[in-house]
Amino acid sequence: MYKTYFPCLLVSVTALLSSCKNEVPETLESDAETPISFTIPKDFVLETLYHPSQHEQGSWVALAEGPDNLFYACDQHGKIYSFKMPEIDQPLRDQDVKPLDLEIGEAHGLFWAFDGLYVAVNKRWDDEIPDSKEKASGVYRITDSNGDGTLDKIDMLLKLEGEGEHGPHSFVLAPDGKHLYFIAGNHTLLPENVKNNSRVPNNWGEDNLFTPYLDARGHANDIKAPGGWIAKFDPQGANWELISSGYRNPFDLAFNQDGELFAYDADMEWDIGMPWYRPTRICHVTSGSEYGWRTGSGKWPAYYPDNLPAVINLEQGSPTAVLSGAKLNFPARYRNGLLVMDWSFGTVYFIDLKEDGSSYTAEREEFLSGTPLPLTDMIAGSDGNLYFATGGRGLDSHLYRLRYSGEAGTEEVQQGDNSSKTLRALRKEIEQYHAVVDGKAIPLAWDNLNHPDRFIRYASRVALEHQPAADWESSYFSEEDPVKLIEGGIALAHQGDKKLQGRIIEKLDTIDWDSLSEPQQIDLLRTYSLLGIRMGLPDDSHRKMAIRKIAPHFPNSSNDLTREMGQVLLFLRADGVTEELVELLLKHTREKTVINDQMLSEETSLRSEQYGPLIREVIEKMPPSEAIYYGALLSHADFGWTPTLREKYFQWFYDVLSAKGGMSFKAGMENVRLTAMTHVPDNMKEKLQELSGVYSPETSVAELPEPIGPGGSYSGSEMSDIVWGGLDTYKGSLADGERAYQAGMCILCHRFRGEGGAAGPDLTQIHNKFNNYDLLFAIYSPNDEISDQYAFTLLHLDNEKKIAGKILSEAGDSITLMPNPFNTTYTIKVAKEQVVKQELSPVSPMPPGLMNRLNKQEIADLFAYLISGGDEKHELYTGKAVKDK
Repeated sequence: MYKTYFPCLLVSVTALLSSCKNEVPETLESDAETPISFTIPKDFVLETLYHPSQHEQGSWVALAEGPDNLFYACDQHGKIYSFKMPEIDQPLRDQDVKPLDLEIGEAHGLFWAFDGLYVAVNKRWDDEIPDSKEKASGVYRITDSNGDGTLDKIDMLLKLEGEGEHGPHSFVLAPDGKHLYFIAGNHTLLPENVKNNSRVPNNWGEDNLFTPYLDARGHANDIKAPGGWIAKFDPQGANWELISSGYRNPFDLAFNQDGELFAYDADMEWDIGMPWYRPTRICHVTSGSEYGWRTGSGKWPAYYPDNLPAVINLEQGSPTAVLSGAKLNFPARYRNGLLVMDWSFGTVYFIDLKEDGSSYTAEREEFLSGTPLPLTDMIAGSDGNLYFATGGRGLDSHLYRLRYSGEAGTEEVQQGDNSSKTLRALRKEIEQYHAVVDGKAIPLAWDNLNHPDRFIRYASRVALEHQPAADWESSYFSEEDPVKLIEGGIALAHQGDKKLQGRIIEKLDTIDWDSLSEPQQIDLLRTYSLLGIRMGLPDDSHRKMAIRKIAPHFPNSSNDLTREMGQVLLFLRADGVTEELVELLLKHTREKTVINDQMLSEETSLRSEQYGPLIREVIEKMPPSEAIYYGALLSHADFGWTPTLREKYFQWFYDVLSAKGGMSFKAGMENVRLTAMTHVPDNMKEKLQELSGVYSPETSVAELPEPIGPGGSYSGSEMSDIVWGGLDTYKGSLADGERAYQAGMCILCHRFRGEGGAAGPDLTQIHNKFNNYDLLFAIYSPNDEISDQYAFTLLHLDNEKKIAGKILSEAGDSITLMPNPFNTTYTIKVAKEQVVKQELSPVSPMPPGLMNRLNKQEIADLFAYLISGGDEKHELYTGKAVKDK
């Protein structure tokens, strides 16, 4: 972890009242490092309170306030600290920040309630240490057992398996003041006692008609439903109840003034440009809700009726904290909205919630931003001020206070209309039957199964699924309302006897397609899909009945409908569907059609002047995701091919693999191509291989430029001299930097401005996440801080050998590893019975000494390229370069 030893200065930044702009850029030089450039709202004051990294207290990622102005903070990989918050314009002194005298830490979440500190520890359990002797992943409560004012007693409330950046996270107090809610990422296994007390019907599955494609780089390949989850528990840690699931990696959650819960879910940045990509998003966490995250390409579209849509999508980022504005002494407009933090782009957004039936829509605006500003956590202090921390992954860490200095104002918070309150009350009345079997649930749920409000329809179906199917299936088969037949068909697909499949298809066949809206048509198609997924391919007569229902409308003017019809018809083995899918593939390739135009709109890319151009450039280089959908779907087609169709299809692979989408994209598409090749007759394989091309990482290595050299065995101090001295009087060009980036082989494992591999993190925004000092040592000594998202797994074998690599699969009795990040096609299998111990490797997949191949000028070129963000207008390339002091 990076440490510095400069004195900490308290700096107060006041927005200029004379400014006509709503936001005011300011700079805080809180130490002798690179200054942090802030943009803060008008009439707000920002104070730098403390610099934990300077005092060897780690990188703070969690905050909480206890009684008597006592605050708590936790280092991501270290201790929990306590301190009294200083008065306004007073410094927090290092002697006032003290670690708890307890063997517990490494927490992603802290929360004070019920006379105790709740701690979400995020740390791998050591199998060689008894559970009673360590405090690893789980939920804990720390209390003062003897009333002397010191926390001294630790109770584990829930043991958890899972750790790292997708592990256990955060807490929030329930509106009733009697319970807590807890949130965990998708690498946190759901404990049995939580699973067995679930508001989400716990017969979840992957629910894809065709086997999804796993991430080509091995990320989360063995993580299955329910994914990330949210649970509720009482102060003593009893009566755990699963509330919601289907998230990727939501880090925090908060209630608004209406008592409704919201979470901020993460995207998978490696999937950008692919048809299954989903942006970061704000989710309304209702009882029994499912948000459809599935691993790899298996993520559900938001329009599926068996999951719920986001309140608002926020594009790319790394979500951290979520906070209700209700307890902040801010202007009234913030009270019923949310503040949310994005670590990647150093931005706090205000989410202005708008009532929409029993749920919400939202508008968002930038509230506060900074560069570099890796935001980790924020809380509302009892004084009404906002306190927030930066850091994470060992980065330089600070603690700040933001307070409103303007006039209190007399504006009133706009109250919601009575119709929304009435609809929320109805939804909650239905939701009370998500946890119990009760005869009153069926008539109430059935009456509302066709409600115009999507969240009420969803709540009704979930209530129905919690009741024995035998108690309501007769209602289904006597029903004539089309929406109830669709929703009830989904419920029976989940909970009913497989023998009912034919009768359900017959009921669906009575629905007039043209009388349905487009969303209802999609819901009907999803019902057919779930009947196939859960109950198998229908018998021939019912298979043909379903085809006759769907085929006349395929293809459709709606891309969403066409995608869903295409996969259902392929599953049902409809005549002519393979040819239609090939034509759609070629059509959308020609038209460069993009799925999720909401994410890829100009408004999205213009969310800030600083990051917008980069995002737009990445988007422009992506291949058409609509065509990729059909390319992946056709890989499952084993019928309906002619030699001409096959040639068109495999020629498309060659074209796509020639696109500039980066090597992670190519590796994923190669997996699709290999699957498609399994359906090709042996006498055509050689020809189609030549048509499609075969992706080879070795070819990519061979095509990289050689270093100019000669290199050297550079020490850390020599590297520092090269970078600081070289950048002070730097004379190179953007082209020199790009060449050095390729010659140094960075491009093989990292994306930069839309190009490169994905075995390591995207480096496009690295200049915003790291100051120059941190950047230098992240490259020179990569083993110092290894993100578990990119770390290899180390296997200890029974013959005392050790093997490290990226786990691609743990299926059956063997483990498949990719041991070489430069060669993704080379894998090895290890028998599970040989493995004695499994842990994250302490050695980074990025080898040290990569810079030794470059000469001093090339090293300077490389760092200039990274620090500039690849922007030829950066001061390094315009003769105005300045180095870190």
